[in-house]
Amino acid sequence: MHNDIKVGIDTLAIYTPRYALDLATLAKARSIDPEKYHTGLGQYLMSVPPPGEDIVTMAANAALEVLRDVDVNDIEMLLFATESGIDQSKAAGIYVHGLLGLKSRCRVVELKQACYGGTAAIQLTLSFLRQYPDKKVLVIASDIAKYGLGAIAESSQGAGAAALVLSAHPRLLAIEPEYGVVTENVMDFWRPNYSHEALVDGKYSSKLYLTLLEKCFQQYTEISGRQFKDHAYFCYHTPVPRLVEKAHQHLLKINQQENKSLEPIQPALEYGRAIGNSYSASLYVALASLLDKAADDLTGKRIGFYSYGSGCVAEYFSGVVQTGYRDCLHTAYHQQLLATRTLLQQDEYETFYRFKYVEDGSLQAIPLYQTGLFGLTSMQDHKRQYEKIIPSVMSKRKISTQEEISQIKVYAPGKLILSGEHAVVYGEPALAMAVNRYVTATVTRQSVPQVLFDLSDLSHHSRLSYDALHLLKEKIKQKYYRFIRGDYSIRDVLQKPFELAQFAMGVLSESLGIALPHGIKIHVQSDLPMGCGMGSSAATIVSVMQAISNCMQLHIPRDTLYKLALETENMQHGHSSGLDLRVAMQGGCLYMHKQEWQARNIPELPMYLVNTGTPITTTGQCVEKVAPQFKSSSLRNEFAAVTNAMDKALQEQSSHDMQKAIQHNHQLLVSIGVVPEKVQAFISEIEFIGSAAKICGGGAIAGDAAGAVLVISPDKQSVSSLATRFGYNIIPISGEAKGVHAA
Repeated sequence: MHNDIKVGIDTLAIYTPRYALDLATLAKARSIDPEKYHTGLGQYLMSVPPPGEDIVTMAANAALEVLRDVDVNDIEMLLFATESGIDQSKAAGIYVHGLLGLKSRCRVVELKQACYGGTAAIQLTLSFLRQYPDKKVLVIASDIAKYGLGAIAESSQGAGAAALVLSAHPRLLAIEPEYGVVTENVMDFWRPNYSHEALVDGKYSSKLYLTLLEKCFQQYTEISGRQFKDHAYFCYHTPVPRLVEKAHQHLLKINQQENKSLEPIQPALEYGRAIGNSYSASLYVALASLLDKAADDLTGKRIGFYSYGSGCVAEYFSGVVQTGYRDCLHTAYHQQLLATRTLLQQDEYETFYRFKYVEDGSLQAIPLYQTGLFGLTSMQDHKRQYEKIIPSVMSKRKISTQEEISQIKVYAPGKLILSGEHAVVYGEPALAMAVNRYVTATVTRQSVPQVLFDLSDLSHHSRLSYDALHLLKEKIKQKYYRFIRGDYSIRDVLQKPFELAQFAMGVLSESLGIALPHGIKIHVQSDLPMGCGMGSSAATIVSVMQAISNCMQLHIPRDTLYKLALETENMQHGHSSGLDLRVAMQGGCLYMHKQEWQARNIPELPMYLVNTGTPITTTGQCVEKVAPQFKSSSLRNEFAAVTNAMDKALQEQSSHDMQKAIQHNHQLLVSIGVVPEKVQAFISEIEFIGSAAKICGGGAIAGDAAGAVLVISPDKQSVSSLATRFGYNIIPISGEAKGVHAA
């Protein structure tokens, strides 16, 4: 037994369903003030599993990501924690073992104790690793929280999975051996075998949550000798974020802490606010959120963990973050996962909820929805059939070489707005530059008279008839008209990211009267971060339209293509200025004023792009929010003046004047309320080192992320260090002289 070696979490990844419900939508349907959810629960969205998504598919998707840089032959054991079991005998982990192709020499077992199961699996693993330090253990916690339509607890539903690889000499977190644990036989939450939904005494359960926190924390401190102040951050099991805030306030009080700040728990709550309750996974969703979202370098920091499972078992333990931990995080994957979910309408959510799996052994083909790379595809003879979705779907859709007539590949560049964001919508000047990151659209003619959309970045694959494409386009246009009338928010128009490419195809084919006697396949791939102000929507529209017109051997005038693209982009942003489209089509650096544009030389200044993450609000929402401020002619004049000053600095290649213009522009963006506090703190530090920075898109009116930030600085090392400290990525870019073009 090797008792002196460190053991703990080597790497961690989470997964959540590809669909979510905005709690404001639920509040409206239930005639409840949304603030009851937003403030009372601290919750904004909840993930909703579609038919075909269950604890197995979520677990397999999370595990596939966590094992990307792990030798699966080292996995000696798979422990699966859940309270949403699908079988009274067979462990759900057996299905995951098969889907992942793990070796046969591997123990697999399912653990159950409400939301505590994941922690139980981890603690059981630690002694095994001390005895076998050359082995690794895969621990998965996967659950679906479900209470019933219209139930009191309906707003605290959710779904998700956390997959953790545990090892000796862990790269992420060394778990310390001391712990406090308390078990009591109570009935605060339970689900009998004959019930598909949990039974809960909410007030009693919340009281127990706080009572057992105090008991097990006291036990933990007595055994470890550590005090509250010895912990830098805290992670809690999160049924709802507001309960966690109350629990931490309780812990502050009983430990007689003068500083009552909740800051040490906030980074850990961000993912939970967007996912909802994931039962056994929620504590480790919180850990992923903390590691991804904390602005500080957590190296050497001690984290306190509170795990609670109704019925009940509670445990308090701690872990220390390891040197180099950021190298094994899955931050980009997690952020993309949350940013690309489809928001459901109330009726869609209720349709998902009412779906039932057959229980009589008859054949049931499961409707095809987005489920990541794994899905439950059918039920027959009381057996569940799981498949790896994308390879199987693509093999069914494969067209032979004889059926492929021609193929066209087109690239459209992304962009950075150097100055004039927001103001350009009101006719004021703007500067923008194309960058060498692209959306690539590949269009292939095929014999089947349908349109196949293969949007790999969005994990979306669908086949539409031309009639269905027309109906989809008309449905979206009707939503847009309702937005114009003020009935809808712009976010209600395009609710699914892949609809943008579908609408672009529909607009182009119908507006030009294109007769397509055959089918086409549209494959779209992007290396632009979505929703970060880099023009991914415009580049998608332009690349798809240009690729289709090239494939059809049409010679569409640029002005015609621009008008069709503008109609499409309005569906995304409400009232597009057209600037992003102009840059995607033209390339280079452009000065634009009231639909007139002039080419400029690409800046030859030390410029860097820092990605602060995808905002939780869209560009269209930001434009709506700040619109009243632009009724002021003085504000519009200020934006125009700073753009013209920047234009002059660019033409003279004056780094000093460029920095001054950037700083002035940033101040204006702060004044209209589109720069989050965290991003503002980062930019302030950039300015402190004698440099300048500003957001380059619509920004954000909520949350911590604001998309792309442009930095002008001769000190690359300092910029890189600051970005790392804030948890941001620096994206290497340069100006792109070419606009949309074929390969």
